[in-house]
Amino acid sequence: MKVGMITPVMGVFGSVRRFMEIGNEMVKRGIDFTLYTPKGGHGCSWFDYKGKLASWSGHIHVDYFINGDPRTFQILPQVKAKKIFILVVVGGERHRRTYKSLYGKYPFILNNRKFAKHFPKSHVVEGGVNTGFFRPKPRRVLFQDRTEPWKNAAFIRQQLSGLPGITLVGMKNLNNEQMRKVYQTGDYFVAWESRGGWCNTAAEAIASGLPVITNGANCEPFLDRVIVVKDLRAFFSNPMETWSWKCVVDQLLAIFSKYK
Repeated sequence: MKVGMITPVMGVFGSVRRFMEIGNEMVKRGIDFTLYTPKGGHGCSWFDYKGKLASWSGHIHVDYFINGDPRTFQILPQVKAKKIFILVVVGGERHRRTYKSLYGKYPFILNNRKFAKHFPKSHVVEGGVNTGFFRPKPRRVLFQDRTEPWKNAAFIRQQLSGLPGITLVGMKNLNNEQMRKVYQTGDYFVAWESRGGWCNTAAEAIASGLPVITNGANCEPFLDRVIVVKDLRAFFSNPMETWSWKCVVDQLLAIFSKYK
């Protein structure tokens, strides 16, 4: 399979990283991936790109071609492919008008679900991030180590024990001064309560500058100051795995298979 993407620049930009990360993931799978640029094969000094580089002058022959930058849409007549896709990567009225000029002519892929408002008949492929390269640092995770069942201390220990880089610190029987010092040594605080009330420790942790990870219970008055999650273990072990480049390429290949 031959896959092509295109970029008008090779500078340090998130969009360029996106194209090269997708290319690297495809190369891992034995896919012939080429990134087309104005200058062709001049390489990239700031990123370890494994795919091919080629100039966009002349005709481009691939199986599947993805074009995401409105500044390169003039190249589309030069592309010979089984299917050409338009990747919506940027918003704003000016860019939206440019994308709309092609909507219905080519299948659209959206890198953010918010674009579905304007392009509802599209594939949504959100992401990504290199979760093999960008990894969490070692972290001290605090929680209230109380025996009352509604504090769910046993659940927190069960969810977070054994995770690489995680040091669990249970806060128990501390006076005011000791609690303040412990808050100042932590990286996160977990609040996972199940009986209605007000979570003193979550409020104290926020006041101390700690990110609070919670199921949301008893943090309702200050939900805009906490991180509400459904899967506690996943948040600390693989916080962005759903949006990894592997997942992105899995979805792209599934889309390609529909246009054989």
